[in-house]
Amino acid sequence: MTQEGGIHSALLANDQDTRAILPALPAVFPWIRHLSVEECREFVQELVETSHDAATQDVPATLHRVIVEWRATARILADPALTARLTRALPDEDQGVVQAP
Repeated sequence: MTQEGGIHSALLANDQDTRAILPALPAVFPWIRHLSVEECREFVQELVETSHDAATQDVPATLHRVIVEWRATARILADPALTARLTRALPDEDQGVVQAP
């Protein structure tokens, strides 16, 4: 394992380090304030993991995807009406076979 890989693994394994990163995130990702504490931790873990992959495997698109997906989640959570619509229970009725696109 490279030194960088060891650093990423240590960050993921140590909740204290994750908590140390969290206060800095709003300056870079202002939308993070709409995430719960647990969601912020998940974001940090996924961000660290994909940063490692992007650096070691030269796949920066994966890192971009993670940020875009979490930002979209935060935007949904920022809108109470949209959150309610997207998190409401679905009807128990069977809607039939879904056709392939």
